[in-house]
Amino acid sequence: MSAAAELPTKEAHILKGHEGAVLAARFNGDGNYALTCGKDRTIRLWNPHRGILIKTYKSHGREVRDVHVTSDNAKFCSCGGDRQVYYWDVSTGRVIRKFRGHDGEVNAVKFNDSASVVVSAGFDRSLRVWDCRSHSVEPVQIIDTFLDTVMSVVLTKTEIIGGSVDGTVRTFDMRIGREMSDNLGQPVNCISISNDGNCVLAGCLDSTLRLLDRTTGELLQVYKGHISKSFKTDCCLTNSDAHVIGGSEDGLVFFWDLVDAKVVSKFRAHDLVVTSVSYHPKEDCMLTSSVDGTVRVWKK
Repeated sequence: MSAAAELPTKEAHILKGHEGAVLAARFNGDGNYALTCGKDRTIRLWNPHRGILIKTYKSHGREVRDVHVTSDNAKFCSCGGDRQVYYWDVSTGRVIRKFRGHDGEVNAVKFNDSASVVVSAGFDRSLRVWDCRSHSVEPVQIIDTFLDTVMSVVLTKTEIIGGSVDGTVRTFDMRIGREMSDNLGQPVNCISISNDGNCVLAGCLDSTLRLLDRTTGELLQVYKGHISKSFKTDCCLTNSDAHVIGGSEDGLVFFWDLVDAKVVSKFRAHDLVVTSVSYHPKEDCMLTSSVDGTVRVWKK
């Protein structure tokens, strides 16, 4: 059986409800639910396997760019055009706290493993760290060594990794306060970490995905074929790390072989720009979202 046949390229559901562009679609930790957000200022909770909308969350004053849910599914965080990081209760739909401090729009948010901390990435060239357990709305740490907008952030147990329009992927070791910087020479608009934790995948605005060794910063591989020049388009790896996935501005989704970087599969997922891709943690199932206002669920 070919590798392409094992990939989720068959449409299982279309999740409709957002008005205007959907900017992110994310599986929760066990892959049973999905959170989406977009230009219509809402966040929506779905059962993507049945194609059912469960709840809509409204409080943002501008578009919502990113969302991340805790591993126990009790809370989530969101961010966007209104410069604030929102910390929500999933079941009541209540905003527990709004973290203020960014001097511009906020592009990305992530919880740490224990969900005690949220890290946000902003147009103000900073990463900001917020303590969810404290009642303070001030950041507990500000990382401001970037020279341009920070577009994306990922967390490991001990590190915060940010990708910026300044062309760098910067890694901050929180235990020893050390920063390492890898300069890719092209604006970075998305970063993602491999499931084995050894590699960082960086989506750059020269229509190239770059795979970096996380400890040495060595460039291991490049992936091409998609279009990524002016929009934030996501990239990620499959849950087995066998394939790299990237969204394209022409509505296509690409799967590359991780090792030899050959295009294993590409297909039309949407009519317009693919803004995000999210892969199920255990199954061969994927979410895509688009400027076309839809979220699609793909299975093999």
